[in-house]
Amino acid sequence: MEQRKEHRVSKQLYVQISTEKKVFWGLLNDFSKNGLFIKCNQDFPIGAVIDIEIFMPDKSNSVLKGIVRRKIDIPESNRKYGLGIELTGKDARFIRFVNSVSEKPDMETVNIAG
Repeated sequence: MEQRKEHRVSKQLYVQISTEKKVFWGLLNDFSKNGLFIKCNQDFPIGAVIDIEIFMPDKSNSVLKGIVRRKIDIPESNRKYGLGIELTGKDARFIRFVNSVSEKPDMETVNIAG
């Protein structure tokens, strides 16, 4: 039985994850209007606030902000960690993208400044 609150869309896109001090690369595995699952080589603590840049299929970029809410080890993969991200900031490009592939287009823009 599916326990997720929202419909998830499977899509692999490259992402850049930034913290206050470093930048890392990862692979977006799936997403919903309020969350992402990213595979990457870097371990982040639960509760870490991160900036995420998604490289969209149309060659544009989307800038998001999120909090690491869940993580798993993926030992059989070259991307060793899976991160469940709760989105706290979304730009209009991401919202349009999710609405274009989602069954329930009902997102609103959330200010990510600050």
